[in-house]
Amino acid sequence: MFLPRISLQALDAFERVARSGSVQIAAAEMKLSISSVSHHLARLEEQLGVTLFDRSSRPFSLTREGHQALQHLAKALLHIRRATDDTAISGLLGTRSLRIGIVEEFESSVTPVLAVYLTQQMPRATLSICNVLSHQATALLQKGDIDLAVVSDSGRTSIGTTSLQVMRDPFVLATPEDLDVDPAELLAGRSELAFLRFNQSHLIGQQIEAHLARNQIELPRRFEFDTAQSILAVIAGGAGWSILTPLGFMRAQRFAASVRLHPLPLPAFSRRLALVSRDSFDEALRQALGVLLRQIIRREVVNQACDTYPWLTGLLEIEE
Repeated sequence: MFLPRISLQALDAFERVARSGSVQIAAAEMKLSISSVSHHLARLEEQLGVTLFDRSSRPFSLTREGHQALQHLAKALLHIRRATDDTAISGLLGTRSLRIGIVEEFESSVTPVLAVYLTQQMPRATLSICNVLSHQATALLQKGDIDLAVVSDSGRTSIGTTSLQVMRDPFVLATPEDLDVDPAELLAGRSELAFLRFNQSHLIGQQIEAHLARNQIELPRRFEFDTAQSILAVIAGGAGWSILTPLGFMRAQRFAASVRLHPLPLPAFSRRLALVSRDSFDEALRQALGVLLRQIIRREVVNQACDTYPWLTGLLEIEE
């Protein structure tokens, strides 16, 4: 089908509304007004000559023609975004050496894709990508062991470093899939199922404990683990529950069928992931890598998680 005058923004709006069922959510994600998104959708329907959404339902649902259009246009958008990634970093990666530290949660999704992009763009350069702990990143940067770090932002300012926000990762509650209990009962300590903690030497463990303390919640301290994978393995076995983030859940997909995520029945709180570098690092390269990371994270993490749990839309999101 030849689409001569359809704008990329209209296609983007269509895909976002199709995924979330909400013009309001799409507008917030795109940083546009609701009327602008509605105009894009109406214009797209006019150009295609079909009705894409059933607007009589809430959330919006796709019509038969809408499903067909999404199948084709989503593929086109994927190719366009990949081309955007390439364009964003093209010509900027003339550096001879690049050393990146990345949190372990990205190991199965973002890191492999990033590695492929960078090796293709830097065929003559030296590239190193390694796993780092968020609380160790600043010291590694200051010692010169790495050039950049993709880590959880502690919120504390470190002299000599610059942060570029890339993602907001909300905390959620995870239980065994077949557990029939109100999540609020778990937080109230009215269940024999054990609470699984992150090790307190890790930033994520400290963040969770601080939020529980703010809400005057005390839970028995029995089990602590370093990784979301270990925690999700225990949950999948029916032996515990935990507070973690969608990013950790997406990394451990082998356990996904046996685990269920729930909105946290507490005031919402999130962690932010950022691209951190020394102040002296090339600004154009930092910005280009930020663009690339956001695009990869959106495709490999955010969209897939929100497809599985639509209620995450607007909570798990890219930060520009």
